[in-house]
Amino acid sequence: MQEFILPDIGEGIVECELLEWLVSEGQVIQEDDPVAEVMTDKATVQIPAMHSGTVAKLYYQVGDIAKVHAPLFALIPDEHCESEPLHKSDLVNKSVPVNKPDRVTNLGSQPPQSKVLASPAVRRIAKEQGINIQTVQGSGKKGRVLKEDLLEQNTTLGNTTERNPSVHLPNVNNSNYDDTNDNHTNDDTQQFEAQPAALTVQTVTADRVVPLRGMQAAMARHMINSVQTIPHFSVTDECAIQNLLNMQTALQPEFALHDIKLTLLPFMIKALSLALHKYPIINSQVSADMQEIIYKGQHNIGFAVDSPQGLLVPNIKDVAQKSLFEIAQQVQVLIKKAKAGELKASELQGGTITISNIGSIGGLVATPVINHPEVAIVAVGKIQRLPRFDEAGNIHSQAIMNVSWSGDHRIIDGATMVKFNNLWLKFLQHPTKMLAHLR
Repeated sequence: MQEFILPDIGEGIVECELLEWLVSEGQVIQEDDPVAEVMTDKATVQIPAMHSGTVAKLYYQVGDIAKVHAPLFALIPDEHCESEPLHKSDLVNKSVPVNKPDRVTNLGSQPPQSKVLASPAVRRIAKEQGINIQTVQGSGKKGRVLKEDLLEQNTTLGNTTERNPSVHLPNVNNSNYDDTNDNHTNDDTQQFEAQPAALTVQTVTADRVVPLRGMQAAMARHMINSVQTIPHFSVTDECAIQNLLNMQTALQPEFALHDIKLTLLPFMIKALSLALHKYPIINSQVSADMQEIIYKGQHNIGFAVDSPQGLLVPNIKDVAQKSLFEIAQQVQVLIKKAKAGELKASELQGGTITISNIGSIGGLVATPVINHPEVAIVAVGKIQRLPRFDEAGNIHSQAIMNVSWSGDHRIIDGATMVKFNNLWLKFLQHPTKMLAHLR
């Protein structure tokens, strides 16, 4: 019998939550079959079998915290398999789907025992609603069950809300977190107006305690560290972006030929990189002992994504060397992977500055928390049609977008932040000016 020792499946990971066993004791499995699904601080991954054989023992229950370098399960290998214990390097190589996306994809396409694909957040909602997730038809990639599917299931069941008025399904927002469209629609508002009765029947019930784990726990620790370490200050401004909207409209057909939805976010990311060349302090970090300023060589620009697992901030590496087309392509891929729970650790690490698009869900201004160890973050609001005066004193309708910066006051002063913001907004207000600075 061989024990599978849970390897370090990410930088600094010491434990992970067992989400689901994909096998049972006594089951015969093949090499590379998925055995368990676990969630770390950074991602949800599947653990494959290291040999063909029979599952002898499962050491944890679903929901338990499994320790790195401790046994996860035991396997009786087939007779033709090696009987010697696996070397530690072998275990790591075979058990880190984060570093082998092709293997993860293959494993996910052939789950044993009709495995249901769903994120921890979706499973929690299904459990709260008393919905058997095995009966839900998933509409996501490879049949993954989404929050929308639970909402549809809840509606199909008819009087579920009346039978259990103390529980209601959270509102679902389908907006891609990179879409800053002028004709914004708030899905949450529509649901509120369409179902007022379902909201009014909710009654007060006993408190419910839910463990803070996985990415949610990591985010909590990260935010505390950021606020306690960085003295934040804020700068707000507004941007007239009609010219940018016109350029977006003109380029959309070309991007659509390659199945890419061109939003405003790629323009913002590229303009940010161009402005960083003149103000590299905004793309720096402070050393842990606060004795040095580290000027980062690459512009790894992150953007916030509202995923079923919570807020994620993937980043696009070396934006300065990428075209608008390449940036838009990567934005689309990263958003899709974030919503499917398929982001790799490398796609979440190494960011140097962050954009948070609160406008896609209806926000105007914010005071964003800096994504430590970065030193700046910007939140962009929804686009509004507002009256503004031109140079001759005439009133015109303008497409206005608010921007809200938070900066690290240890190394960035207010004047520097305002000057940097002015340059960034100049590129957004007059996007043709970016052409003179492209490399």
